[in-house]
Amino acid sequence: MECRRIVCALLLSGLVCFGHSWDLRSVGIDQFRVRHVSLYHSRAFLTIESHNVSLVEATWPENTGNQRPRVLSSDVDDRSCRGVRHVLGTDIDRLARLWVLCGVRHSDCPPKLIIRSLLSPSTGEIHHRFRRTDSDQRLHAIAVDPVPASDGDTRAFITLVDEDYILLYSLFKRTMGKLRFEKNDLTSLHPISLSEVSVNNNRLYVADTVSDRLFALPIRNLRQLAFPEDGVQKIIMKTNVTYIGRLLGRPCGLKLDFRDNLLYVLQRDGAIVKWTPGRSLKAENHRVILQQGTNITQIILGIAGNAWAVSGEYVSLETRRHCMKINV
Repeated sequence: MECRRIVCALLLSGLVCFGHSWDLRSVGIDQFRVRHVSLYHSRAFLTIESHNVSLVEATWPENTGNQRPRVLSSDVDDRSCRGVRHVLGTDIDRLARLWVLCGVRHSDCPPKLIIRSLLSPSTGEIHHRFRRTDSDQRLHAIAVDPVPASDGDTRAFITLVDEDYILLYSLFKRTMGKLRFEKNDLTSLHPISLSEVSVNNNRLYVADTVSDRLFALPIRNLRQLAFPEDGVQKIIMKTNVTYIGRLLGRPCGLKLDFRDNLLYVLQRDGAIVKWTPGRSLKAENHRVILQQGTNITQIILGIAGNAWAVSGEYVSLETRRHCMKINV
């Protein structure tokens, strides 16, 4: 409560109301909730929650021109487990490949990771299915490392709910490994849920959504980490982790900007806050970017310092917009 009062008392930064919206009625989707957005130039890949669709390609910004949205998932197709189904989130790597993390619903198909090129769709897709023994895992989010590993590999971090490790996928090896943390006092933090992650060129942060703790991982060392040789069935890798401190509340939508500042959403307060590494995580070392936002789920960073707050539902029914431009 103390942190909450302090956050509410901080000065609110300038907010620019610049509406963006996605109207999906042309493809038969009237009611939906935006879970996640990935951008590639004028293309927006929307992970949504609706009764029959979970991934749609639309335009950015908003519904520009006459381009119609395109449904990319096949959530109601029960004939095959190969399609895009029950999408949890996406990311786009430096070579314009779309990474799609698919969860599991009603134990019909195992969770999987699908990778496809946005520039050359005809080159086919890469599919990685999680082992049946891992099907009970509650996958949460995916973040692709923007910097290649020392061997040129492209890797992605995948978080889970209620777990004390994260997954690391190697595109070169086409395999998945568990990344466990080495820290003597980590056991005292249980129960723990390392489900929020953000990575940029210089830093990698993981947040615990049970106790609001923030951890830093040695991203440069991880890029030097070699995956085991082919044929290894169970890959477990270990890395040191640094405990930074407690965030101001349960975090959502962690985002590192180009200056290594960390932005995150406090859904309890309807706020987006910004913290600069090297300082303590006290409330006075945070800057409030947005307050009293509606169902904010994500922060999008664009070119030239532009940024948007993404709302799961319409910011207002009158404007039917999902995003608002913010000053960070």
